[in-house]
Amino acid sequence: MPLRRPLLPSLLACMLVGCDPAPPADMVALSTGDGWQFAIDRYEFPNQVGVAPEIYVNLDEAQQACRTAGKRLCTAAEWRRACEGAEGANRFGYGPRYQADRCHTGRTLPSGHTSMMDPDELVATSGAFPGCSTPEGVFDLVGNAEEWVLDSWRGVEGMLEGGAWYTHVRYSDCSGRYSRQPDYRLDPRRRVFSAGFRCCLSDQSPGPEQLQADTVQRLAESPSPEQGYDPEPEVAVRDGLFVDRYEYPNRKGQRPMAGVSWERASELCQQADKRLCEAHEWQLACTGGLAQSLPYGDRFIPSACAVEEDGPAVSGRFFACVSPVGAHDMVGGLWEWTATQLDLPGLKARDEELLREIRGGSWYVDPRKATCAAEVGYPAAPQDQRYPDVGFRCCRGGLTEVAERPQQGSLDCPEGLVAIGDFCIEAHEHPGAAGAVPEGNLDLAAARQACTGRGLHLCSEQEWLQACAGSSQRRWPYGNVYVPERCHDESRARETNEGAAAPAGSNEGCVTPEGIFDLSGNLWEWVARGDHQGVLVGGGWNVADGLGQCTARARAAASYRSPEVGARCCASAAELARQGSP
Repeated sequence: MPLRRPLLPSLLACMLVGCDPAPPADMVALSTGDGWQFAIDRYEFPNQVGVAPEIYVNLDEAQQACRTAGKRLCTAAEWRRACEGAEGANRFGYGPRYQADRCHTGRTLPSGHTSMMDPDELVATSGAFPGCSTPEGVFDLVGNAEEWVLDSWRGVEGMLEGGAWYTHVRYSDCSGRYSRQPDYRLDPRRRVFSAGFRCCLSDQSPGPEQLQADTVQRLAESPSPEQGYDPEPEVAVRDGLFVDRYEYPNRKGQRPMAGVSWERASELCQQADKRLCEAHEWQLACTGGLAQSLPYGDRFIPSACAVEEDGPAVSGRFFACVSPVGAHDMVGGLWEWTATQLDLPGLKARDEELLREIRGGSWYVDPRKATCAAEVGYPAAPQDQRYPDVGFRCCRGGLTEVAERPQQGSLDCPEGLVAIGDFCIEAHEHPGAAGAVPEGNLDLAAARQACTGRGLHLCSEQEWLQACAGSSQRRWPYGNVYVPERCHDESRARETNEGAAAPAGSNEGCVTPEGIFDLSGNLWEWVARGDHQGVLVGGGWNVADGLGQCTARARAAASYRSPEVGARCCASAAELARQGSP
């Protein structure tokens, strides 16, 4: 390992010989408000203009690469100082306001989902976006590759900053808010496909004060004061189950309480002889049991709810944000704690964490996360932590048990298809044969043709969701509690075939009460939308454990094809009649 290069001659040496301390030419010298002096690489590692940054690294690999270069990994406080500027005013590095195309960010993934990234959708070479520079000359802090930094946020030693080339423009900034959202899952021990880094130098190694500076500042954000709770405004969800009309303290016109841990939220509900809702109860209150993803319907309407706002709003301000049962602000405003515990080791940043599911998104999130049920990501947070945009509401009544019973179909379906309501659906992914490996690499047109060529039709999104979730709105095809390795998702795929589809029906537990297999994991499946477009549902073999819920969606380009993308066919009464005609 080469000797560590000094950042600059020490202050005493410069006083004696009259030198002018300067950083290496490929670095920029900076200082923080408390006088800490350091230098930071101009470009993402390997810090060479015109060269693509190194990605797909974990925290340890990033640290080792910096040590080998005679430097060290930057702290979160150093990175933020470089990005925001001396006055902390430059939210996007180049300035305080977003400017389109200044940085390599917000690029649309043809697949619509990060689990299906293609090697061609990679980072730009360093300096390819000359406008993506701070006034002091540091490039690509926003977008391109996410960057590892040293931090102590929530007991995790490393975090990612700045967003990647595909990150929503609202999240790709200097604030670090997105990577410290309650639903953001990060294990520093795992390689991250889009993660890179850059290195820093200083005369002294950063001590605890420097390593914790960013976290201390964030934790100094005081939670909302506990306010007098009004137990009266509540609405009926179903017989014996009631939910508060507004987020706690359940008062219209008041700002809801945030910055409260799950334990404290549960305690406050219990003091009122109520309780936190289970996740499936919360979702039922949000949709009213209707086949929709938002409280007011299935199409996002800007400004209908407190989504993509600059800060929290008072309860009831968004008059259109009302669920079918009459509950306000279930989407946007604040994320809301639920009672449902999540025990998935792969989602824990700390082994000892207890995760509780959260729902609804907050004022900060983009529309993909502001939904009644999870479409992207896995909304859960450590129950002992506080977040400035997580609150809660209370439920009253006995726990609602969801009966798992087969749906009654009205058609006499041919072999290989299952009757659901007034249509039939294939028990297995196309070509619909048990034990056969389902066909992948289908774009939307090929998926449609695969079905129409057999006298069937590509299942509509509504048909597919009805088959997967059932009348009880199951979260997974088999029920409301996730069972590891029951379906062919990431962990099971690594164990069995290292990344390929499993034979149809080989995961015997991954089945609905009606006998429909592999609606979660294995292949993403094209379904038809009412606007004649397509969407992918259900997750594939590379989707993280538990993410393949019935509500999981990927809004892929119609031309997108991948080994992980297939189809499932449905049949109407008319199609069955034509097949039976001479």
